[in-house]
Amino acid sequence: LLPVAFPRSPESLRDPAGALRNRWCLASCDIGVGFEDVVERLEYVRARTQELKAKPRAYMQLKVQNGLGPHIPVSVGQQTVFDTFSRHSLVLTNVPGPSKIQIFAGRPVKSAQLFFDNLITQVDFLSYAGQVSGNIVLDAEELPGADSFGRLYAGAMVALADRFDVDVPAEVKRAAQV
Repeated sequence: LLPVAFPRSPESLRDPAGALRNRWCLASCDIGVGFEDVVERLEYVRARTQELKAKPRAYMQLKVQNGLGPHIPVSVGQQTVFDTFSRHSLVLTNVPGPSKIQIFAGRPVKSAQLFFDNLITQVDFLSYAGQVSGNIVLDAEELPGADSFGRLYAGAMVALADRFDVDVPAEVKRAAQV
């Protein structure tokens, strides 16, 4: 599942009651599990996400969840959420944050993390001030090989960075055991 965000109108941003709300929904997306080559997988995922943006499926999902959702019985809504999450293996999200260091309570915020607890495996990335941080939330009792998941994920990121000549921080290489 991928969270898909939709732009908000300038008017909605001026409304104090809604300015901090996002317009988004979760949409199914094949993320190319099983590709050996990381660049081929990246190209495959890019094609799937471009397709998701180009077709009306995510927008229709947003309309159904926001238009129909409030009017159905709670039990139907709960069953729908259960059915959706039980048919997917993870939620993957990336959030673009500010490109420059921000000030909070008069002090510079040096780094930021995105953490979202979920019923299924959750992989989150956040860019902030020229850095990217990531977190993986999983249930080790439900995910076979969970103890190696982070290392394998970091390894895939290192392999991708190597293919594009991107410098990788030493701590990421250590996490990937490269």
